[in-house]
Amino acid sequence: MTPAQHKPPQSHVDWVALADRELANLSGAYHGKLTNDAKIEHALKATEAMLKAIIWKKNRWNAWPERAGKYKFLYNHNYEVLLDHCGDSARSLLKMDDERWASWQALCNAALKQHRYSPENPSDAETNAVARAARYPDWGIVPWLKKLYRDTP
Repeated sequence: MTPAQHKPPQSHVDWVALADRELANLSGAYHGKLTNDAKIEHALKATEAMLKAIIWKKNRWNAWPERAGKYKFLYNHNYEVLLDHCGDSARSLLKMDDERWASWQALCNAALKQHRYSPENPSDAETNAVARAARYPDWGIVPWLKKLYRDTP
């Protein structure tokens, strides 16, 4: 059997569609009673997809850069670094709203925990906080990143 080839999204619009799909998966994860790890993973993927959509749109790339040189950061799943590449004012705008900043910190902390293979299962309370941090309409990170995306020339 031939292994499947990984093909990243082909445009910034594709990254937005991926973020939307991951948010839908997050919602479905609650209905399907998936593990807390799976729910958190969907929240994190939606966040990362929106960060990458903004970076692509801002840079006006024709294709997703290869994993080399100055573009290695795109493959490291470090949300802080990705945010810093979303524009000079992205972090400042995020910090202006205390609830949204707390959401950002919750997602970044969850990413660190997920990527360090923590032996502890996330609690329901922790999982729900991460899910809300990603998708809540008023102070969720993904809706805010979508607005930032729309405002990016």
